Amino acid sequence: MLLSIVSIQSGAAIAIGIFDDVGAAGAVLLRNLLAVPVLFAFWRPAIAGRTRADLWLVGAFGVALGGMNLAIYAALDRIPLGIAVTIEFLGPLSVGWISDLSARAVPMYVAAAGIVLAIGILSAAPAPATAPET
Repeated sequence: MLLSIVSIQSGAAIAIGIFDDVGAAGAVLLRNLLAVPVLFAFWRPAIAGRTRADLWLVGAFGVALGGMNLAIYAALDRIPLGIAVTIEFLGPLSVGWISDLSARAVPMYVAAAGIVLAIGILSAAPAPATAPET
């Protein structure tokens, strides 16, 4: 789980740097275009022998991932990185929390408590001072 969040945070931080040049949709396109050769360098799937339904499922999964990336990158273009990625992380955290109520889930409870604590601290923080209009 730690590696996954490091990967998410790193990818988001890199993407923010190119938003001014290509926008959120352009960053998603570049990310996906880069991901294909990297994926094929490590693992080449066998396409022969797959049914049409299998290929449609793979295509639908790709569209879903692209949509997810576009959603998070559009959020990153509008709200701070930490908040956007924390919201993104709540989905997998919630699924893990609901599916495992044993002692192994203690790290998830700690993460959830940290998020709740951070939200409480952020909402209690005073609003930044603004300069008076002249």
